[in-house]
Amino acid sequence: MGGFFRSKKFRIILCVIALLIGMMFYAVFQDGYTLPTTGFLGRVLAPVRSFSNTVSGKVENTLHVFTRNQEYQEENAQLRQRVAELENQLVDYDQTKSDLAVLEDFMGVKVDHEDYVLSDPCNIIGYVENDPFHSFYIDKGSEDGISLYDPIVTADGLVGIISEISQTYATVQTLCSPNLSVGGEVSGSTESGIVEGDVSLAAEYQCRMIFLDKDTKLKKGDLILTSNSVGIFPSGYLIGAVESIQPMESGLSYCAVIEPAVDYENLTMVMAVTDFAGKEQQNEED
Repeated sequence: MGGFFRSKKFRIILCVIALLIGMMFYAVFQDGYTLPTTGFLGRVLAPVRSFSNTVSGKVENTLHVFTRNQEYQEENAQLRQRVAELENQLVDYDQTKSDLAVLEDFMGVKVDHEDYVLSDPCNIIGYVENDPFHSFYIDKGSEDGISLYDPIVTADGLVGIISEISQTYATVQTLCSPNLSVGGEVSGSTESGIVEGDVSLAAEYQCRMIFLDKDTKLKKGDLILTSNSVGIFPSGYLIGAVESIQPMESGLSYCAVIEPAVDYENLTMVMAVTDFAGKEQQNEED
């Protein structure tokens, strides 16, 4: 067996293999084609040349696919990054547009109520845990000129009142809370009552106006405004609309279920009324 590796036949086979390998490498660097040969050598090497061209072509295609695949991956990564950037810009644009719309509405509050001293817009930063009456926190406090019991409003209507305060944030108690009582009056009527929250209504973000006479003329859709019976609230600010009329538990009077004007579920920004005309006089009378 060792004599075969030292024989001429083995050396010829090695030369042929080397020739084939050389032709294949040459073909790869020549775009997949070997140079044609003529005469007897050409006929002898024709099958070899065909085989080498096929192999080199497949090698080149494989290298091409691998190279292009890397390019596609890099291009896709760049495109995905660009799409993410554009989506973030779109979110920022939509948020800015929404905030500007809210601020424009707040400017309307100032125009309609020139006597109001309003705080800067306050963002809702969280909700009081396990509170069925939807109290929430705002990102403004005493350092921003807000005080305990300041009314909280939006352009749509009354939201509630400051129930707790620190230097940098405050807690807002909503109209849904039974602990908050607001004097209410019917728009265009002399009827009045007390607006307060109720456990049975809080889940639907509703409140009620109590102490209505049995012969009340209230009907669904009537607007309820703040009255001046409780000095911490400015009078004439919208609370909500009558949803239905129900007898009280005692049966001696009626109450009106109120649908607040404020959409509590989609509330993101509010303002505090830090002062208004007649506030000091009302407080002195109380």
